Amino acid sequence: MADTGMLLNFDISDAPIKRQVKFTGGRWRDRVHAQRSARNNHKGPTRSEANSTPLTKDRREFHRNHDERPAKRQKTFGDSNGQTEHSRRQETNSASAKPGGITSRLFTSNPTPRTVFEEPAEETEPAKPSNAPLSNEAENFHALGLSPRIAQHLSSKLEMKAPTSIQKNTIPLLIKDDSDAFLQAETGSGKTLAYLLPIVQRIIALSHREDGSATGTRIHRDSGLFAIILAPTRELCKQIATVLEKVLRCAPWIVSTTVIGGESKKSEKARIRKGVNILIATPGRLADHLDNTKVLDVGTVRWLILDEGDRLMEMGFEDELKNIVGQIRKEKLKETNKEEVNLGALPQRRVTVLCSATMKMNVQKLGEISLQDATHITASKSESDGDAAVETNDAVFTAPSQLKQSYIVVPAKLRLVTLIALLKSSFARRGSVMKAIIFISCADSVDFHFDLLRSTRLQSSSNDTSPTKDTVADAAYITSPANPDITLLKLHGSLQQPVRTSTLAAFHASKNPSVLITTDIASRGLDVPAVDLVIEYDPAFSVDDHVHRIGRTARAGRPGKATLCLQPGCEEGYVDLLKSATPLTPQSYDATLQNGFITPITLPKPDTSSEPQTLVSDRQTPNSRAEALQLHLEQRLLASEKEKESGSSNTNSKLLDAARQAFRSHIRAYATHVRDERVYFDITQLHLGHSAKSFALREAPGGIGGGPSRRTYKAGAKVGAGAGGQKRGADSDGEDGAGATDEDAARRMRMKMKAVMSAAGEFNIG
Repeated sequence: MADTGMLLNFDISDAPIKRQVKFTGGRWRDRVHAQRSARNNHKGPTRSEANSTPLTKDRREFHRNHDERPAKRQKTFGDSNGQTEHSRRQETNSASAKPGGITSRLFTSNPTPRTVFEEPAEETEPAKPSNAPLSNEAENFHALGLSPRIAQHLSSKLEMKAPTSIQKNTIPLLIKDDSDAFLQAETGSGKTLAYLLPIVQRIIALSHREDGSATGTRIHRDSGLFAIILAPTRELCKQIATVLEKVLRCAPWIVSTTVIGGESKKSEKARIRKGVNILIATPGRLADHLDNTKVLDVGTVRWLILDEGDRLMEMGFEDELKNIVGQIRKEKLKETNKEEVNLGALPQRRVTVLCSATMKMNVQKLGEISLQDATHITASKSESDGDAAVETNDAVFTAPSQLKQSYIVVPAKLRLVTLIALLKSSFARRGSVMKAIIFISCADSVDFHFDLLRSTRLQSSSNDTSPTKDTVADAAYITSPANPDITLLKLHGSLQQPVRTSTLAAFHASKNPSVLITTDIASRGLDVPAVDLVIEYDPAFSVDDHVHRIGRTARAGRPGKATLCLQPGCEEGYVDLLKSATPLTPQSYDATLQNGFITPITLPKPDTSSEPQTLVSDRQTPNSRAEALQLHLEQRLLASEKEKESGSSNTNSKLLDAARQAFRSHIRAYATHVRDERVYFDITQLHLGHSAKSFALREAPGGIGGGPSRRTYKAGAKVGAGAGGQKRGADSDGEDGAGATDEDAARRMRMKMKAVMSAAGEFNIG
């Protein structure tokens, strides 16, 4: 090669050559800071640092608060040898050792609540129950006009000695008069029996002479359909059917059945063809049978009962209800059945009874559709002023007076540990709480909290074919020496109908202390005995939903407690909207943590050990235990990712994905509060990073705007449309129950998400 004449002269200084350090992993911002720190260690102060002015007091305070903000993710950047900061910390920390390294920092950077927490007042005399049976000896079911056969059956077999106020005012009126009625009373006051007993009484009257002597059973299942009862959810239909079945044991010749969807339509047609006297149905399935089942004859129908009228309208069944009412009224009323039996003992016109605990505009609209010259009946009085049911605008619902209500103002980061502390303290004493219900906004969040709080040792075997194998399990974290065995259950509309029915039955029959985690599907009309505590972990979408949620406890004169969880800030103003007979007592989350974590926390039993493990904290104080528990839950989610990568198929391997999906669904659901209450639930003030902590996540996952991913109908299958062409969920008419979605959340999501896009745009929701 020819010489070009270029001379290269390299001047190498005497200083040693320093190896370039490469940082990998973690966030790019952390890597930049690490590289900058490495350079500064060798070059001395940078220009900006040399020219910087001393920090003022305000700036020092800002930087101090900024430095105390919790890390969204563990820093995993490392040097070229591959050893990361996370791995170095993990070498000195194990599951049984004192937690070190990354601290959850639950008690820093939290907003200050506006609520003033006062010392709890001294225990006063318990309030007199407002929905209990009457105590007057003269008040009994026989005095209301019921036959001795029914009255004796209620007192001896069902152990019901006296009626409630709403039953006292309703039963005589529906037995004697043939006018429409609007029943309005607080939850747990016995509205179901108030309209069932008059129907059974007047049907039984067909089997007796006018002089009272029996002539034998002239009414049987093929004598005609006399009453139709509509309810918004399958669970409520099942409950009404159970109550009616107990009443009809004194008159076994009267037959009732349900048509509710989620089951084979062919079997429902077979039962209708065989004959039925009282039909309990959901609106969607009944409308389908009226159109397609020719053996369904409504000519002999005397009663149409619309239970939970406000929920029927909220779920978009207005068109179905108009169709049902129109078809029944269009059919000519028959005075005799096909066996020429005179039906004179029954009403001579079609009687419509509308039941609702609240008076809302949609209930008034439903009354205009279905009622004619209705009588407004309440627990205190009845008014026969024409259309009293649809003209009363000032009716205010009150909670049972014996219900003790409270609310906890808890920052977003502390929500999860506060919930566990509340449950742990509630079950600290044997018999203090037997059954509790936790209401959560969406089905994905229900699934996550169930999997997080369940025991990891007692997994269902692969041979277990029980419908409740994935919905009933032993609880962890919330047990105590007084209650070492607590049953955990979950319920939401995305479960198949047999699973929902079996889970609810298991909650009814459970003899152990039990906790049901559910959506609003269990908020209406369900009567579960011995429910002592209701926790609204996520606030209801409206005040009316809140009223029905807390109505699951303090029923029929029993005592009960209800606790609402709110975040500091705008949510605290929500308390002013809650109308109740008893004031809501504010409760500090700090006191809840002190009561719940005063004793060690028992961890879920591992598969390889039969001995329970306790969570070890450095100082063994309630706050340190709370931080240790949060760290344990976060590490458990991170460990689930490794199990997933290794191919494990157990429940814990999917926990991190479930947490991320639950967080996304929770944020979307937060944007669906009713318009009038959205000022208290302003999504622009929601801290996503802190909210992620409540799902044991170290950072807020992306993809919030991806839309709901839950689909329980088959791809390509035609989905039934409700009002406005919307998909009908839990009342779908699919024979396999594939359309069983959470009606309330899904319908609200579609109707209201577009209206809040302007407010939620900052968070890329929708």
